[in-house]
Amino acid sequence: LFSKTIFITARDKKRIEQLLIFCDFFKEQERKIIRKLHYDVSQGYEVSAENMPSNVVTTHSQVLLQDLSDGKVFGLMLVFPEDADLQGLKVSILTSMGASLIGRKTGETIEYPTSSGIRRCTIKA
Repeated sequence: LFSKTIFITARDKKRIEQLLIFCDFFKEQERKIIRKLHYDVSQGYEVSAENMPSNVVTTHSQVLLQDLSDGKVFGLMLVFPEDADLQGLKVSILTSMGASLIGRKTGETIEYPTSSGIRRCTIKA
């Protein structure tokens, strides 16, 4: 249900491959996410940035999500770790949420672990 094939830009794929090279410098949780991202990317479709459908989440995408537990809608931007912020408006691809978003499309439902259990959200835009 939740392991669909993703679409990835060549630039994002290269950056994720670079993260894998330096994987040992990250915390254990981030290493797990990097390995999962690398696997997802290796199974995905590489698309040039100019040919990427506008409904696919890439880095620097503005995303609107709706939490399926309470219906609340919230926005964020997906970024690489060095661009993330503590307010949660710029979410790193090395978070559970960020890793579950990259390459997904509007209308798809993502799920990811949080401290209070599994969170499910639908990508609204």
